[in-house]
Amino acid sequence: MAARDGGCLMCGRPPSWCEAHHIDHWDEHAGRTDIDSGVLLCRFCHLNIHNNRWRIRRRDGDYLLEKPDPDGILRHMPLPSRSPALERLLTG
Repeated sequence: MAARDGGCLMCGRPPSWCEAHHIDHWDEHAGRTDIDSGVLLCRFCHLNIHNNRWRIRRRDGDYLLEKPDPDGILRHMPLPSRSPALERLLTG
């Protein structure tokens, strides 16, 4: 996840400050904890996701933050990788 995400997908803190977040809750998916179903988040962002009941979704290999705007409309915000290694791999 560190090589793929490059750090916290929400704020950019380095991988050493991050923990894994299951985007597919393990209890909803028979205990599976695949790497594709996890992202790196720092503790602050991880708690924001859980405390605000936001979700991170995966669509076509990209990760999106799903949260309501102030009017209650569900919005999807891209969470791009910050990994220079992944960028080199994809462009090389």
